[in-house]
Amino acid sequence: MTSKRPLHDFKDRLARFADGRRGIRNPFVIVPVQPKYERRVADRLVKWADNPHDTEGFPEDGTVQVLRLDELLVETDVFDLAVDLGEEAEPATIEDTMQDRLAEELVEVMVEEIASPDQQRHVVILTHLGSLYPFTRASELLDELDRRNVQSTIGIPFPGDIVGGKLSFFGEESRNYYPAHQIDGRIEEVHLQ
Repeated sequence: MTSKRPLHDFKDRLARFADGRRGIRNPFVIVPVQPKYERRVADRLVKWADNPHDTEGFPEDGTVQVLRLDELLVETDVFDLAVDLGEEAEPATIEDTMQDRLAEELVEVMVEEIASPDQQRHVVILTHLGSLYPFTRASELLDELDRRNVQSTIGIPFPGDIVGGKLSFFGEESRNYYPAHQIDGRIEEVHLQ
């Protein structure tokens, strides 16, 4: 059933996981966002992070942290390499290198930034995923977080849609994905009014 309030349902699901509910593997939640509203959704989630306790079921001792993926990108070694190579390398070579290494290096930076990676009641929202396109995807980040045994509740609003149960990132062909909990229904302008 498609949600009529996907942003609300996303925050509600994050609150339930932070309160101890277990997921498929780790408590990871994704919600599609119409790409042109990705930044507005991120702004709303930053405001929610300041007072998540207004969400029913959010644990009293729970916390929320927002990590901007576009800001973490510039802290990776592979980003520095791409900048250093500049015009010396073929664009396809730089893109391939970024695709091969970015998810792993980005999660390495994330783990250093996450306040309580071993606490499920600590919610981490990863925003600005679209800034990483076409170098990495939500599924690659979630797989890497799982490999590193991060126990925090993770939420990702991603620019795209869910097509046949698969994530379609920026309208590309749907791919298999990490088994995160999906919010059915895409966040669009009407949900931000």
